[in-house]
Amino acid sequence: MNPKCPACGAGSWKVGFSRSNRRVYMCKSCGKKFNERAGTPFWYLKAPEKDVLTATLLYVKYPLSTYQVAELLELFGVRVSASSVGRWPQRFGTSAKRIAKRYKIKFSRIWHVDEKFTPHKRVPSKLWKRGKRKWAYQITVLDSESNVVASYLAPRRSTEAVKKVLRRAKEEAGFSPDIVVSDKYNAYDRGVNVLGRQTRHVRAHFEGKWIPYGKGAVLLSNNRIERYHSEIAPKIRSMRGVKNLERGDCFFQIYNFSHNFSKKGRLRRILGQLDLKLSLEGLTKLFYMARDF
Repeated sequence: MNPKCPACGAGSWKVGFSRSNRRVYMCKSCGKKFNERAGTPFWYLKAPEKDVLTATLLYVKYPLSTYQVAELLELFGVRVSASSVGRWPQRFGTSAKRIAKRYKIKFSRIWHVDEKFTPHKRVPSKLWKRGKRKWAYQITVLDSESNVVASYLAPRRSTEAVKKVLRRAKEEAGFSPDIVVSDKYNAYDRGVNVLGRQTRHVRAHFEGKWIPYGKGAVLLSNNRIERYHSEIAPKIRSMRGVKNLERGDCFFQIYNFSHNFSKKGRLRRILGQLDLKLSLEGLTKLFYMARDF
Protein backbone atom coordinates (compact mmCIF):
# COMPACT_ATOMS: atom_id res chain seq x y z
CA MET A 1 0.00 0.00 0.00
CA ASN A 2 1.43 3.37 -1.00
CA PRO A 3 1.88 5.95 1.79
CA LYS A 4 -0.22 9.10 1.91
CA CYS A 5 1.27 12.46 1.02
CA PRO A 6 2.74 14.16 4.13
CA ALA A 7 1.75 17.57 2.72
CA CYS A 8 -1.90 17.15 1.71
CA GLY A 9 -2.83 13.62 2.80
CA ALA A 10 -3.82 12.48 -0.69
CA GLY A 11 -2.82 9.20 -2.34
CA SER A 12 0.47 8.79 -4.18
CA TRP A 13 2.06 6.77 -6.97
CA LYS A 14 5.55 5.37 -7.29
CA VAL A 15 8.14 7.31 -9.31
CA GLY A 16 11.22 5.16 -8.88
CA PHE A 17 14.10 4.64 -6.51
CA SER A 18 16.47 7.08 -4.81
CA ARG A 19 20.28 6.83 -4.64
CA SER A 20 19.92 5.00 -1.33
CA ASN A 21 17.68 2.44 -3.08
CA ARG A 22 14.47 3.63 -1.41
CA ARG A 23 11.12 3.92 -3.17
CA VAL A 24 10.23 7.45 -4.19
CA TYR A 25 6.58 8.52 -4.52
CA MET A 26 4.89 11.54 -6.08
CA CYS A 27 1.57 12.88 -4.81
CA LYS A 28 -1.23 12.85 -7.38
CA SER A 29 -2.70 16.09 -6.02
CA CYS A 30 0.12 18.46 -5.09
CA GLY A 31 3.04 16.88 -6.94
CA LYS A 32 5.25 16.58 -3.83
CA LYS A 33 7.95 13.88 -3.95
CA PHE A 34 8.83 11.82 -0.87
CA ASN A 35 10.30 8.43 -0.06
CA GLU A 36 8.91 5.40 1.77
CA ARG A 37 10.07 6.72 5.17
CA ALA A 38 7.69 9.69 5.03
CA GLY A 39 5.56 10.01 8.14
CA THR A 40 7.69 7.58 10.17
CA PRO A 41 10.28 8.32 12.90
CA PHE A 42 13.01 7.46 10.38
CA TRP A 43 12.19 10.20 7.87
CA TYR A 44 15.11 12.42 6.80
CA LEU A 45 17.60 10.06 8.50
CA LYS A 46 20.41 8.32 6.64
CA ALA A 47 21.03 5.71 9.35
CA PRO A 48 19.40 2.26 8.97
CA GLU A 49 16.13 1.78 10.85
CA LYS A 50 17.47 -0.99 13.06
CA ASP A 51 20.37 1.21 14.23
CA VAL A 52 18.04 4.10 15.07
CA LEU A 53 15.64 1.78 16.89
CA THR A 54 18.41 -0.01 18.81
CA ALA A 55 19.98 3.25 19.99
CA THR A 56 16.58 4.64 21.01
CA LEU A 57 15.60 1.52 22.98
CA LEU A 58 18.93 1.42 24.81
CA TYR A 59 18.78 5.10 25.71
CA VAL A 60 15.11 5.24 26.72
CA LYS A 61 14.77 1.97 28.60
CA TYR A 62 18.09 1.70 30.43
CA PRO A 63 20.08 4.14 32.64
CA LEU A 64 22.73 4.84 30.01
CA SER A 65 24.05 8.18 28.85
CA THR A 66 24.19 9.09 25.17
CA TYR A 67 27.97 8.52 25.16
CA GLN A 68 27.60 5.08 26.75
CA VAL A 69 25.01 4.07 24.14
CA ALA A 70 27.28 5.27 21.32
CA GLU A 71 30.27 3.37 22.77
CA LEU A 72 28.20 0.21 23.24
CA LEU A 73 26.91 0.26 19.67
CA GLU A 74 30.42 0.83 18.31
CA LEU A 75 31.41 -2.55 19.81
CA PHE A 76 28.89 -4.12 17.41
CA GLY A 77 30.10 -2.16 14.40
CA VAL A 78 27.43 0.56 14.54
CA ARG A 79 28.84 4.09 14.54
CA VAL A 80 26.50 6.82 15.76
CA SER A 81 27.19 10.11 17.49
CA ALA A 82 26.12 10.79 21.08
CA SER A 83 24.15 13.85 19.96
CA SER A 84 22.14 11.72 17.52
CA VAL A 85 21.30 9.24 20.28
CA GLY A 86 19.91 12.12 22.36
CA ARG A 87 17.77 13.48 19.51
CA TRP A 88 16.32 10.28 18.08
CA PRO A 89 13.84 9.45 20.90
CA GLN A 90 11.97 12.71 20.21
CA ARG A 91 11.09 11.36 16.76
CA PHE A 92 9.01 8.49 18.14
CA GLY A 93 6.52 10.64 20.07
CA THR A 94 3.84 10.92 17.37
CA SER A 95 4.02 7.24 16.40
CA ALA A 96 3.94 6.14 20.05
CA LYS A 97 0.77 8.19 20.62
CA ARG A 98 -0.91 6.60 17.60
CA ILE A 99 -0.02 3.09 18.80
CA ALA A 100 -1.19 3.85 22.35
CA LYS A 101 -4.45 5.29 21.01
CA ARG A 102 -5.16 2.25 18.85
CA TYR A 103 -4.18 -0.34 21.47
CA LYS A 104 -5.56 1.33 24.58
CA ILE A 105 -4.54 0.05 27.99
CA LYS A 106 -7.38 -0.61 30.43
CA PHE A 107 -6.34 1.49 33.39
CA SER A 108 -7.70 0.68 36.84
CA ARG A 109 -9.96 3.08 38.75
CA ILE A 110 -7.49 3.72 41.59
CA TRP A 111 -4.70 6.16 40.75
CA HIS A 112 -1.57 7.25 42.58
CA VAL A 113 0.04 10.66 42.02
CA ASP A 114 3.38 12.01 43.21
CA GLU A 115 6.24 14.21 42.06
CA LYS A 116 9.99 13.68 41.75
CA PHE A 117 12.76 16.25 41.76
CA THR A 118 14.52 16.51 38.39
CA PRO A 119 17.64 18.66 37.89
CA HIS A 120 16.85 21.32 35.31
CA LYS A 121 19.75 23.74 34.86
CA ARG A 122 22.05 26.07 36.76
CA VAL A 123 21.44 29.77 37.28
CA PRO A 124 24.00 32.41 38.33
CA SER A 125 24.55 32.66 42.07
CA LYS A 126 26.90 34.67 44.32
CA LEU A 127 27.14 31.80 46.78
CA TRP A 128 27.97 28.96 44.40
CA LYS A 129 30.91 28.92 41.99
CA ARG A 130 29.11 26.82 39.37
CA GLY A 131 25.81 28.58 39.99
CA LYS A 132 22.72 27.43 41.85
CA ARG A 133 21.03 24.29 40.62
CA LYS A 134 17.44 24.73 39.49
CA TRP A 135 14.91 21.93 39.83
CA ALA A 136 11.95 20.76 37.80
CA TYR A 137 9.27 18.31 38.97
CA GLN A 138 8.32 15.12 37.19
CA ILE A 139 4.69 14.57 38.26
CA THR A 140 3.40 11.08 37.50
CA VAL A 141 -0.04 9.47 37.66
CA LEU A 142 0.16 5.70 38.13
CA ASP A 143 -2.75 3.26 38.36
CA SER A 144 -3.01 0.36 40.82
CA GLU A 145 -1.54 -2.03 38.20
CA SER A 146 1.64 0.11 37.91
CA ASN A 147 0.70 1.47 34.47
CA VAL A 148 1.64 5.10 33.85
CA VAL A 149 -1.58 6.95 33.05
CA ALA A 150 0.11 10.33 32.39
CA SER A 151 3.04 12.49 33.43
CA TYR A 152 4.09 16.12 33.23
CA LEU A 153 7.51 17.73 33.67
CA ALA A 154 6.56 20.91 35.54
CA PRO A 155 8.84 23.93 36.02
CA ARG A 156 7.58 24.25 39.61
CA ARG A 157 5.46 22.32 42.07
CA SER A 158 2.07 24.01 42.13
CA THR A 159 -1.68 23.43 41.99
CA GLU A 160 -1.74 24.31 38.27
CA ALA A 161 0.89 21.66 37.53
CA VAL A 162 -1.14 19.04 39.44
CA LYS A 163 -4.29 20.02 37.55
CA LYS A 164 -2.51 19.77 34.22
CA VAL A 165 -1.21 16.24 34.81
CA LEU A 166 -4.59 15.06 36.12
CA ARG A 167 -6.34 16.51 33.06
CA ARG A 168 -3.87 14.63 30.89
CA ALA A 169 -4.58 11.44 32.83
CA LYS A 170 -8.35 11.87 32.49
CA GLU A 171 -8.03 12.46 28.74
CA GLU A 172 -5.71 9.49 28.30
CA ALA A 173 -7.83 7.06 30.33
CA GLY A 174 -11.18 8.40 29.13
CA PHE A 175 -12.68 8.48 32.63
CA SER A 176 -12.20 9.88 36.13
CA PRO A 177 -10.95 7.44 38.79
CA ASP A 178 -12.85 6.45 41.91
CA ILE A 179 -9.88 7.14 44.20
CA VAL A 180 -6.71 9.24 43.90
CA VAL A 181 -3.95 8.54 46.42
CA SER A 182 -1.31 11.19 47.18
CA ASP A 183 1.02 12.35 49.92
CA LYS A 184 0.21 15.27 52.22
CA TYR A 185 1.19 18.05 49.80
CA ASN A 186 -1.69 20.57 49.86
CA ALA A 187 -1.75 21.17 46.08
CA TYR A 188 -3.25 17.72 45.53
CA ASP A 189 -6.33 18.64 47.59
CA ARG A 190 -7.20 21.42 45.14
CA GLY A 191 -5.87 19.68 42.02
CA VAL A 192 -8.07 16.60 42.36
CA ASN A 193 -11.14 18.83 41.89
CA VAL A 194 -10.61 18.78 38.09
CA LEU A 195 -11.59 15.09 38.08
CA GLY A 196 -15.09 15.72 39.43
CA ARG A 197 -16.95 15.14 42.64
CA GLN A 198 -17.15 11.38 42.17
CA THR A 199 -13.37 11.07 42.72
CA ARG A 200 -12.30 10.57 46.31
CA HIS A 201 -8.94 11.90 47.47
CA VAL A 202 -6.99 9.79 49.99
CA ARG A 203 -3.83 11.00 51.72
CA ALA A 204 -1.55 8.03 52.36
CA HIS A 205 2.19 8.29 51.95
CA PHE A 206 4.23 5.35 53.27
CA GLU A 207 1.69 4.22 55.81
CA GLY A 208 -1.13 2.01 54.58
CA LYS A 209 -4.77 3.00 55.08
CA TRP A 210 -7.80 0.74 54.83
CA ILE A 211 -10.43 2.53 52.72
CA PRO A 212 -13.96 1.22 52.06
CA TYR A 213 -14.29 0.48 48.36
CA GLY A 214 -16.96 -1.47 46.52
CA LYS A 215 -18.22 -4.35 48.65
CA GLY A 216 -15.12 -4.45 50.81
CA ALA A 217 -12.02 -2.41 51.64
CA VAL A 218 -8.62 -1.78 50.04
CA LEU A 219 -5.26 -1.04 51.65
CA LEU A 220 -3.87 2.11 50.03
CA SER A 221 -0.46 3.76 50.22
CA ASN A 222 1.81 5.61 47.82
CA ASN A 223 4.61 3.02 48.02
CA ARG A 224 3.75 1.88 44.48
CA ILE A 225 4.53 5.21 42.84
CA GLU A 226 7.53 5.79 45.12
CA ARG A 227 8.92 2.50 43.80
CA TYR A 228 8.31 3.62 40.22
CA HIS A 229 10.12 6.91 40.81
CA SER A 230 13.05 5.00 42.29
CA GLU A 231 13.22 3.10 38.98
CA ILE A 232 13.46 6.25 36.85
CA ALA A 233 15.95 7.93 39.22
CA PRO A 234 19.01 6.19 37.65
CA LYS A 235 17.82 7.33 34.21
CA ILE A 236 17.51 10.92 35.39
CA ARG A 237 21.03 10.75 36.86
CA SER A 238 22.48 9.34 33.63
CA MET A 239 20.86 12.25 31.73
CA ARG A 240 22.16 14.73 34.34
CA GLY A 241 18.68 16.17 34.47
CA VAL A 242 17.00 18.01 31.61
CA LYS A 243 18.12 21.17 29.85
CA ASN A 244 14.85 21.90 28.06
CA LEU A 245 11.51 21.32 29.80
CA GLU A 246 9.51 20.75 26.62
CA ARG A 247 11.96 18.20 25.21
CA GLY A 248 12.32 16.62 28.64
CA ASP A 249 8.55 16.22 28.91
CA CYS A 250 8.48 14.64 25.43
CA PHE A 251 11.24 12.21 26.44
CA PHE A 252 9.30 11.05 29.48
CA GLN A 253 6.23 10.44 27.30
CA ILE A 254 8.36 8.00 25.27
CA TYR A 255 9.65 6.51 28.53
CA ASN A 256 6.06 5.98 29.72
CA PHE A 257 5.16 4.28 26.43
CA SER A 258 8.15 1.94 26.77
CA HIS A 259 7.24 1.18 30.39
CA ASN A 260 3.58 0.41 29.69
CA PHE A 261 3.93 -1.66 26.53
CA SER A 262 6.89 -3.74 27.73
CA LYS A 263 4.78 -5.05 30.63
CA LYS A 264 2.74 -8.27 30.65
CA GLY A 265 3.66 -9.20 27.08
CA ARG A 266 1.61 -6.36 25.58
CA LEU A 267 4.04 -5.60 22.79
CA ARG A 268 4.34 -9.27 21.89
CA ARG A 269 0.55 -9.58 21.64
CA ILE A 270 0.26 -6.46 19.48
CA LEU A 271 2.93 -7.69 17.08
CA GLY A 272 1.28 -11.12 17.03
CA GLN A 273 -2.04 -9.58 15.97
CA LEU A 274 -0.21 -7.97 13.05
CA ASP A 275 1.60 -11.23 12.15
CA LEU A 276 4.93 -9.75 13.24
CA LYS A 277 7.63 -11.19 15.49
CA LEU A 278 9.06 -9.51 18.59
CA SER A 279 12.28 -8.33 16.95
CA LEU A 280 13.87 -5.17 15.62
CA GLU A 281 12.36 -5.92 12.20
CA GLY A 282 8.91 -6.39 13.74
CA LEU A 283 9.16 -3.16 15.74
CA THR A 284 10.33 -1.29 12.65
CA LYS A 285 7.30 -2.52 10.69
CA LEU A 286 5.03 -1.54 13.59
CA PHE A 287 6.25 2.06 13.45
CA TYR A 288 5.79 2.06 9.67
CA MET A 289 2.23 0.77 10.08
CA ALA A 290 1.53 3.39 12.79
CA ARG A 291 1.67 5.96 9.99
CA ASP A 292 -1.79 4.77 8.92
CA PHE A 293 -3.32 4.27 12.38
